[in-house]
Amino acid sequence: MDNVDLKAAGRLGIYVANVPDYGVEEVADSSLNHILNLMRQTFYVSYRINDNKYSIEKAREATRLRGRVLGLVGFGKIGKAVALRAKPFGLDVVFYDPFLEDGIEKSLGVRRAFSLKELMSQVDILSLHCWLDEHNWEIINKESLSWIKPEGCYFINTARGGLVNEEDLIEAIKLGRIRGAALDVQKQEPYPKDGPLLNPLLNNVIVTPHSAFLSKESFIEMREKAALEVKRVLVGEEPRNSVNLSY
Repeated sequence: MDNVDLKAAGRLGIYVANVPDYGVEEVADSSLNHILNLMRQTFYVSYRINDNKYSIEKAREATRLRGRVLGLVGFGKIGKAVALRAKPFGLDVVFYDPFLEDGIEKSLGVRRAFSLKELMSQVDILSLHCWLDEHNWEIINKESLSWIKPEGCYFINTARGGLVNEEDLIEAIKLGRIRGAALDVQKQEPYPKDGPLLNPLLNNVIVTPHSAFLSKESFIEMREKAALEVKRVLVGEEPRNSVNLSY
């Protein structure tokens, strides 16, 4: 819904609805998959074999997961699902989400940070799971990246490309402050073939085509739930998931 003028639609009496719960499992699974790929170097050693360079040297840079701190920016449906998947791997999960009531961390056995700086200064892995609006545009930038501890962290974004200043991220990768990055979303989609994130010298960056939400099941679920919202309006009901009723 980033591309919809919600206020204008509301003034005209037009419902704008979304499907907020399809693909939760898929995005959470994909996020954990990216964490494993980055930390265990799986993608890179496989790529080298495909490049006819059979070697375990890159695997020597792999990192043990257990005991590492996973920081989640945003703790909605997907953030919580990632936390539940990460805990059995022994990851210490901490989240930052200023919109949630106190105590949610107790119910899930995770920790809470009360500022982005507090979160980013302690993480070994940083994963984004928040929406995009004018308040958090490029929330990952030169300043926030400077809060990462000196040994650096891994970075995953399966949320929205606009949350990240890509130039600042690339600089942090080159400096080693970001040890590896997996980006399912980018500011420009489709991402150009000559885009700087695809520079072969950035061999610790994984770029995927905004596909983390996709599976056979999620694609069916998305269409069915969207059709049900339309049906509700056609029979005189309000949609369950209108995002502009307040306008």
